[in-house]
Amino acid sequence: MQPSACSVCAALLLVGLSTAALAAEPAWVGTFVSEEQTDASIQKAIDAATADMNFLTRSVARGRLKKTNSLHRRIAITRQVVMIGVSFDERRPIEMPADGSLIKWTREDGEIFDVSARAEDGRLVQTFKAEDGQRVNSFIAEDAERLTLEVQVTSPRLSEPLTYSVRYRRTVEK
Repeated sequence: MQPSACSVCAALLLVGLSTAALAAEPAWVGTFVSEEQTDASIQKAIDAATADMNFLTRSVARGRLKKTNSLHRRIAITRQVVMIGVSFDERRPIEMPADGSLIKWTREDGEIFDVSARAEDGRLVQTFKAEDGQRVNSFIAEDAERLTLEVQVTSPRLSEPLTYSVRYRRTVEK
């Protein structure tokens, strides 16, 4: 039995719509694994951001920054019509409105943040705000296979922002 002209047209339309939907998906959507083997660059950035502090303050600041700025081996980013989800390693995803609206989010250790996400100039910008500072994660797709996470942590307690970047490559989830 030959397919009717209508069924062939419908199938072609579905393929075209699927291709258009995939093409419209930002390159930062997907699952990525770190190209870094160690967190040495992050530790070096923490040392530089705390270098001007006195001995006691520096020790506390470094410990806190090391706790919250570790090398994530895996990042998964999803985008729905109204929500963006970001998960690091095996942690549960942080689901945020895609329009940049703030939500309250509680980290595993109980600290509460105002969190937002927005697509901006081809990148995803995720912001965490707390009483003592903020962290901005910028996810930048260099191409269809590579993602760079640029991090900037600011606080009135830091004489200069903590900044670092980590490169990731796309992987296929099994």
